[in-house]
Parts: sequence; C-alpha cells; structure tokens
Amino acid sequence: MKITKLMRCALGAAVLVAFSLVGCEKTDIYSIDAPLDLQARIDSVGNIATRQQEIADSIAAAKAAAMEARLTDDVYQVGATDNSTGWWGGHSKYYRLATNADTVYVKFKNFTSGNNVWCNWVQGITNDVARGGTGYVEYAIWRADNYSNFAWGTENGTGWNTANDGDTHGTQQTTNYGGMATDKTDFTDYSNLMNGADCVASITRGGDSIYVDVTMTALSGKKLTKSFYIVENGIQDQPIRVFWTIENCHLVFYKTLTAPLDEFTPDFEVDANWDSGSVEEIVDDVPAETYRADMTATITTASNEVFTYTFFADGLPYTGYGSFLLTEGGHMVMNPTETYYCALADTANSSAWYHPYAVATTIGNEDNSTGWWSAFTDYTAVIGEGYFHYKFVNYTSGIFNWNNWVLVLTDGQSRASKSYKECFVLRGDAAGWGDYFAAENMTNDYADIDGDGDIWNDYRSYMNGATVEISLKVSAESTTKSAILSKALNPGETIE
Repeated sequence: MKITKLMRCALGAAVLVAFSLVGCEKTDIYSIDAPLDLQARIDSVGNIATRQQEIADSIAAAKAAAMEARLTDDVYQVGATDNSTGWWGGHSKYYRLATNADTVYVKFKNFTSGNNVWCNWVQGITNDVARGGTGYVEYAIWRADNYSNFAWGTENGTGWNTANDGDTHGTQQTTNYGGMATDKTDFTDYSNLMNGADCVASITRGGDSIYVDVTMTALSGKKLTKSFYIVENGIQDQPIRVFWTIENCHLVFYKTLTAPLDEFTPDFEVDANWDSGSVEEIVDDVPAETYRADMTATITTASNEVFTYTFFADGLPYTGYGSFLLTEGGHMVMNPTETYYCALADTANSSAWYHPYAVATTIGNEDNSTGWWSAFTDYTAVIGEGYFHYKFVNYTSGIFNWNNWVLVLTDGQSRASKSYKECFVLRGDAAGWGDYFAAENMTNDYADIDGDGDIWNDYRSYMNGATVEISLKVSAESTTKSAILSKALNPGETIE
C-alpha cells in the first residue's frame, strides 16, 4: 500500500481533526504498549541537543565576531549592474592560499538576472598561474546552483564534470537547497533568494584537499548553504589561486580577510544600491514549516563500556520523513519490543504505537558478508513530526570502521522513487553524508580503551556484540506546529 499524495491523507475536515487528536492510525497487528518512560526518552533527545546547540551557537558567535574584527574593506564589482555581462565576462581579484595554514575569507553580494539557474556566482580554484598563462590548470570551477554540470575541472591530470561524473564529484558537495537549484526550468524560488543575497565564502586547505563553505543570506533572512571539496594529489606544498566569475549576474565584493594577490583595476562601476537597502525585497516562497532532527545513539559494549554518539540537522523542508537501518560487512539482531515509531504528537496514545517486528529479526548475513545497500530494516514513515526508536545487537567483520550499523533519514519517499531524498545518512563510526549532513553537528565519546593511541582499532573490536539504542526525533521548528500533519504510516508504507 502506498500513500499516493501527501495531502490525500486528509480526506476532509473531519479526518484532519481526527488525525490531530489521534496522530497515528491504530493497527492492532502492530500495536504495542508504549514504554512508561517514553515521553522522557523523547524529551531527553531534545534536551541534550538543545544544550549542545546553545554551546555551539556561543562558540560560533565568538568565532564570527573575532573573524569580523580581522576583515578589511575592499569594495569592487564584477559584472555590469544590469546583469548583461556574459559568461566569463568579468573576474574578481585573485586570492592565494600559499600553504595549508592560509585561509581565503571574503564577503560579497550576489545579484542575478534570473535568466537561468546558473546566473549567479561561479568560483574557480586553480594552480598558481594566471588565466591563459603557460601551465594554467583549473582544478575546479563551481557554480552556485546544483543543476547537472554545476562543476568541472582537471583532477590529477584528468578532466571531469558533474554532468558525466556526477556520482563521483557530485557527492563532494552538500547543500540545503532541497529541490530548488536542480532544474533549469523551475528555479524561481532559488533565483528569488539569490537576488541580493549576502554571501560569505571560506576556502581552506588540508593536505591535498581544498574545502569551500559558502553561506548565502537572502533579503528575507533565509539562509542557503553550499559546501564542497576537491582532492588534487601533490598540491599540499604548492600555492593555489581562487577567483570568482559570472554569467548574467553581478557581484559586489566588500570584505576580505587577506589582501588579494595583485593590483586590480575594476572593469565595472560599483552598483550604487548594492548595500543601500533599496533593492526590492524578494518574497521567500520556501515553505515556512521546517523540521529539526535530533539523534542520540547509546552503545553498550559486551564488556559494559558505554559510549554516546549524537547528531542534529535543522531546516529540513519536507512534510514527511522516513527512516531505516542497514549494515555493510556486519549484521544486526533487532529487539522486537524496543524498535518502534509514531507521530510525535501521539506519545500519550500507547495503543497507536507501531513496531516493525513481532519476533527478533536478523538484518544481514550472519557471517558478516553483507554487501552495501542490500539488507535493510523495515522502512518506517511519518507525516509531520515523528519519533523513531531502534534497539539491536550489532555484529561486525571488524575489517573497516564502517562495517557496522548505518541510520538513514529520508523525505519519506520509497527508495525506488525519483523523488527519494536522503536528509542524512549516519554511519556508526561518526561519518555521514546527505543534503542536511554537517560533520560539525556530530559528537561522540568513543575512547581509546587499551591506550595504544588508536581509537578506531578499539572501536572495530568493541562494536562486535555491542547493544545499540538509537532515538531519532523529528520536530517542527516553527512556534505554531501543525496538528494536521501528524500521522504515522503503516510499516512498509511510504509517502508517494
């Protein structure tokens, strides 16, 4: 059975009211008594995450203030104010990272014609040779959008682009765009947000890797984020250059951390209104209802050591969410009475709680030969706010850190659907990916038990036979929460 359309779950006002009161459909086959401390369990996930977020916000604010104090004014424009400048028709100053200790940090305003999804900032990362010079190499050219060929370059002497190599290089970026900047014919929401957006770009290095983080704040206050990285073997001791270019847009640079590489004569007169507030404010059509996910995993080893692993993601835009576990190079034995889920608003209604398993169920091959993306727990899904709880014994081959459990939060669509999206994928070894994955939102207290200096060697050992308990809470971020969209689907059902 599938839910054909999200809002078709509501068949009339009476049904909507019923959902608001009940939250989950009662299905006796899957009904169990909720744990007596269920509400406390759910609340504890949010309390831990709230405190961690308060600390993280305080640290971030202090870092931002310290960085702001170091910036210098450097105002110049790239592109004509009427956004008529064509592709590669204007370039910013060069910014150089000579060593791994250097950072490029600039602020600029982005103004777009809205003609195409790619009519916004474009960033180049090259070797230390001027454009057109002998030996000039473009490691990466990255557009602000996500559509098809949004990035290209030369990696280790081999040309690439995301249109033809998306599985490899497309995964090197994360954004919170959702579906906005992925279509060349439907990008109005994205263009509205990008017109007049205040952009902060940070470029750092680590060995042979180059990392870029960009935060774009729209006139409405909505924040868009884009992060990406490249790996270019052998460049860790070589200077690199960064610059920006355009197509049918214009950029006004106004702050920088370090002096640009060379003297620069602007080709374009600075837009008189670039920071005056006279630019018409764009209405943000992105759905106002957003959600936050908080995850806490408690790992109890066979020898009774206890470790805690947490993660949060905010700004999730979907109106439904799905969750499941999988494993690679291991297997899991699920606890049938401690694996359950429901609409979050229904925590007091014990008869409406579901759990996927009537008996202990093994996921994966018992010889730990399970291949990637081949063995899953039941797919569980909710409309609106929800709570997912898993308890199982984890087994691993111990060969690699990732030969353990993996948790996935999705938009509630089936894995075979073209609309299927992964909010985040969390591996047991505190790694992950997905549209809303951010490593800085993750904590763990995994320890070097034997004192040999290798935490992960111990981790691979103590995860075999460890009992893992995972609480995953998805809650609305708005102060006025929708009672209508609060419903748990039957096990195996997805939103489609």
